Amino acid sequence: MECMRMSLIDSDLLLSINSRLHLTLISLHYEGYRINGGLGFAIRNPNSKISFTKSSIFSFNDIREITVTDDGIERLLTLLRNEKNHHQFKYAFNIKIEGNMRPHAGFGSGTAVTLACLEALHILNGSEISSAELVAASGRGGTSGVGIHSYFSGGYVFDLGRKVDDSVFSPSHLNGSKPAPLLLDQGPMPDWEFGICMPAAIAHKTQAEERDFFRRTCPLPADKVYETVYHTLFGLYAALREADRTAFCAALKAVQNCAWKLAERREYGGALFELEQAIYAAGADAVGMSSLGPSLFFLADDVNRIVTAMRQSRPDCEWLITRPDNRGREIIYG
Repeated sequence: MECMRMSLIDSDLLLSINSRLHLTLISLHYEGYRINGGLGFAIRNPNSKISFTKSSIFSFNDIREITVTDDGIERLLTLLRNEKNHHQFKYAFNIKIEGNMRPHAGFGSGTAVTLACLEALHILNGSEISSAELVAASGRGGTSGVGIHSYFSGGYVFDLGRKVDDSVFSPSHLNGSKPAPLLLDQGPMPDWEFGICMPAAIAHKTQAEERDFFRRTCPLPADKVYETVYHTLFGLYAALREADRTAFCAALKAVQNCAWKLAERREYGGALFELEQAIYAAGADAVGMSSLGPSLFFLADDVNRIVTAMRQSRPDCEWLITRPDNRGREIIYG
């Protein structure tokens, strides 16, 4: 905490944000009741700290090792300018982001950064706004509710998507005008230890590539969706509610071979499958890919031993040890 307070010497506000792991989307077939839906949870690391200093104009300084693209920065600044003008706020701000939460790596960075910047804009201008209003202003969460809910309070999130309409299947950044997914349940995750693998040699997907992936892959056959529902509801969700790590691992492995998650994993070809097998060979009980990846996470009896070994054998990846975050973002005032 002291370290974060020192970072505020030259800023008015600091928000500490955490990653989320998204286990799978679910309802991606035609003629169903609802579209999308999914399960995921927040983790403590990777994380980022965003400091805000009042200014007459907006500026963005990303000092992370892997930064937001110029297009991504401009979209965010445009969103903030529109929000400022809409509410006739006095202050803009300079934004500085640091930490190891990578964009487009499966951690929900885009959602968390966008919500943090909008929340800071309202705080620094003395405006009160609800969580639901912030989400609506952000344009995030149209495909998955995991990131928008875990941002505020951490824990696991299970949502049921939204009612079927005439829109096409698409990633969250294209569904900003859609209703927020229906939240089924949210609560604290068991205090399990996870390993995180961020492969540097496997390129992440751009937003254009994400859109193309949805176009090529959806809709799924209905029976494939039902299989995912079973392993997600009766496997993953029940296991985390009962803190049954063994059952969670079994269900996580099953989900990796369900139609949607398998298609996501196949996007990266043999390089990803080889990396998964190396983690299993080192002693992991279950390995999963978060969202559209390429980052992986795993559970084991001794995560530290596996991470230590993999840092030696696979230095082309960044390896971390983390636990679930059950608090959500932290707001620190200067």
